[in-house]
Amino acid sequence: ELVLLSRKLKDVPLLPSLDYEKLKKDLILGSDRLKAFLLQALRWRLTTSHPGEQRETVLQAYISNDLLDCYSHNQRSVLQLLHSKSDVVRQYMARLINAFASLAEGRLYLAQNTKVLRMLEGRLKEEDKDIITRENVLGALQKFSLRRPLQTAMIQDGLIFWLVDVLKDPDCLSDYTLEYSVALLMNLCLRST
Repeated sequence: ELVLLSRKLKDVPLLPSLDYEKLKKDLILGSDRLKAFLLQALRWRLTTSHPGEQRETVLQAYISNDLLDCYSHNQRSVLQLLHSKSDVVRQYMARLINAFASLAEGRLYLAQNTKVLRMLEGRLKEEDKDIITRENVLGALQKFSLRRPLQTAMIQDGLIFWLVDVLKDPDCLSDYTLEYSVALLMNLCLRST
């Protein structure tokens, strides 16, 4: 059995390293088409990597290179792609953030800076054109709500009232939006003091 396990581990290849400075520059200054392709490729690299060591290595590389500029105080940062004029860029950025939020270390990274939470809340409330963007932002926020300090911030920001308002008309919501809105609302309302 141990031989099989070690053989399986050897079958998991190391992924080639990336030039993060160039990547971030292209994400900020590139065309919308290039930005969308890069965001999609970065998400795929994370989500299609083998669970365990390979995925952890990919995530750690993203975090140590501050891929999303969570530690940056520059006006122009990768996070600003959440406010892109391009629906596709906004959607792919939301998908990447949701993928980060699906992993505990990713949530820790995103939670380092309250601007990430504020940007997601803003995008959730503003996004009316693209349902997939809204769903991914909602999914990320629901995963954020597992962290107590972020719960507190969301409550203070009035997210409960926004959710109650959205849930007044459940027939016009997608199944995903309904499920994650209710889950987020429960996480915010049922927390112990």
